[in-house]
Amino acid sequence: MLMSELDNFTKAYYTGNSMRGMFKHGDILLLSNISYGMLECGDIVAVFDRTPHYVHRVISKTPDYAITMGDNNPQPDEMKLTRKSKFMIVEAFIPGESPKVVLQVDGGYYGMRQFYRQQRILRFKRTAGKMFPFFRRLGVLRIPARKETRFRDGTVQWSCCGIPVAASTPDGTTKYLHWSKRLFFRIPAQLSDMESENSEEIKMKEGSEL
Repeated sequence: MLMSELDNFTKAYYTGNSMRGMFKHGDILLLSNISYGMLECGDIVAVFDRTPHYVHRVISKTPDYAITMGDNNPQPDEMKLTRKSKFMIVEAFIPGESPKVVLQVDGGYYGMRQFYRQQRILRFKRTAGKMFPFFRRLGVLRIPARKETRFRDGTVQWSCCGIPVAASTPDGTTKYLHWSKRLFFRIPAQLSDMESENSEEIKMKEGSEL
């Protein structure tokens, strides 16, 4: 899609988490009109029947109504989409971090594949979340990430066996780099003086990130 064609679309900023994995906060959605009869399961639509408006995926459709649901939501929307509903289809989007890039949005069969994939990830995270308290009680069995790497911008990263585990910002906020790392690794509350002296100093180019 050419940048010159963008004037043919209605633009809207995306916010929220229900379609995370497909869109991010600040992405610009490119919307166009579509009739109810042309909608397919897997299409992503912006619905304007209530406030606040929302952007969800069509997961089921009959001649009279369609059911929508966010890729990250546990349940379908209560409000059904009908021929009288006010909606537009999301055909493409511009990533907030790359304003000169236009990405096509897959609907139909490929859209449903994306939906099922995101739902599997969601179910896995729920299961892992239920198991986390058990793993936390066995915290002594988690592998300590003892290798400390300090960057010039003040960021500190902890790793184990070459695997990045967690990082802290200059203001002291520490965050695991992925939720699964919390299950298998732990960050020592305080490194010994000897370990701190052996920490690796790495030069970072200005403007780069972890």
